[in-house]
Amino acid sequence: MRTIARLIGSIFLALMLIMIIMDGAKVLSSNQLAFTPLGQIWFQIDQALGTLTLNTLQAVVQRYVHPFVWDPIFITVLGAPAWLISAIFGVFFLYLGRTRTRERYKHIDEL
Repeated sequence: MRTIARLIGSIFLALMLIMIIMDGAKVLSSNQLAFTPLGQIWFQIDQALGTLTLNTLQAVVQRYVHPFVWDPIFITVLGAPAWLISAIFGVFFLYLGRTRTRERYKHIDEL
C-alpha cells in the first residue's frame, strides 16, 4: 500500500513539474505572470478525449450533494493553478506512503 501511495505521489509531483514548465514557457512568451487553472486543463482533456467528466461531475455534485458544494468549493479548486493542486496531492500521497520511524534508542529502564 505504501508503494502505491508513493508512486501516485511521485506521479503528481512529476505532473506538477510539467505544469510549472508549461506555465514558465507561457510567462516567458507573453512577459506576463499567468498560470493555467486546473479547470482549463481538465476541460481541454475532456475536449480531446470526447468525454464529459467535468459536466457530469458538476451535475452529480449539484443534484445529489448540494449546489453550495459546487459553486464556492469546486469552482475555487478548479480556478487554482494546476501545479498547486498537483503539488498538494503529491505531498499528501507521499505523506501517506512514508515509512514510519521506529524507536532507535531504548529507554534507560529497558537496559
